[in-house]
Amino acid sequence: MKVKRILIYLSCLLSFGSLVYLNAQYPFRTSKVGKWSVGYGFSENPMKEPIVSSKNIISYKTLDSLLKNEGNYIADPFFIRERNIFYLFVELKGKDNGDIALFISKNGTDYDYEGIVLDEAFHVSYPQVFKYRNEFYMLPETKQSGNVLLYKAKEFPYHWEIEDTLIKNVFLKDPSILLNENENLIVTVDDNMNQVMYESDSLKGDWKLSEKFQGKKGNETRPGGRFFKYKKDWYLPVQDRTYGYGSGISLYKLEKTNDKIDLILWKKRYLKGQDDILWFNRGMHHLDFQQIGNSYYMVYDGDRNLGGEKVFQIKRTLKFNYYDLFN
Repeated sequence: MKVKRILIYLSCLLSFGSLVYLNAQYPFRTSKVGKWSVGYGFSENPMKEPIVSSKNIISYKTLDSLLKNEGNYIADPFFIRERNIFYLFVELKGKDNGDIALFISKNGTDYDYEGIVLDEAFHVSYPQVFKYRNEFYMLPETKQSGNVLLYKAKEFPYHWEIEDTLIKNVFLKDPSILLNENENLIVTVDDNMNQVMYESDSLKGDWKLSEKFQGKKGNETRPGGRFFKYKKDWYLPVQDRTYGYGSGISLYKLEKTNDKIDLILWKKRYLKGQDDILWFNRGMHHLDFQQIGNSYYMVYDGDRNLGGEKVFQIKRTLKFNYYDLFN
């Protein structure tokens, strides 16, 4: 009888210890997701932790006042600078599917709202805009369409039309594209949090799953912004969900050999919730960095938690810990 009690006691201790460990990796109780706002600013060096400004913010409250209704937010900011004008594209989410909206600034500080520039029957977000061979393109998330769709500006920046279907019959989130003289890559993630990479010989070429890339599963698999270059290396922002969805951004470095392509963690939680900034107090989950002259310009988003509300995510904690065993 005494031995049985001892075994029960030891079993309880082990179970309690396991729960403590699991909770330490991915807490069971996290801050509730709120509404997203967008920030922006200049940076001298993207390798240093960015200074998030409390002033340069387009908040969801600003959007509510512009649209004359409530319940809106903006997220997933991407920008392009053309002829000294900053064009800031964002996901705009209201009561219906997400659309793509546009803000314009002459100095990178004072932005004017220009309205919705892409409205589909399905949800669109992640408006990754870029210039390729003197034409303007956008590769947004179009998961609900069941394809990875490429858009081209028929009248930049206001009129966009589908130019090509890069990857057919797939449901993929936040595809981040890299186009240069050495490689053409798309990194993305499916609904089961499997990170995958596609390769092609050109933008409109035949995009196929890369045999050189072994993606992981679970946390820090979903892209959180554009590839950016610093000196000779390429880096990709990736969402960190340690403290819940949208709680942070980590930076991964692209490394290549003749027979292998890897994304290697360079900086854990490069961006995270800002306790002293009301609009970003819960977390941050997107970053777009580009070089402008001798400095860099960045846009990012952040989430606001009202009243410190918490939610339990037991399934998430168990699932992410399980996936980590295989990464």
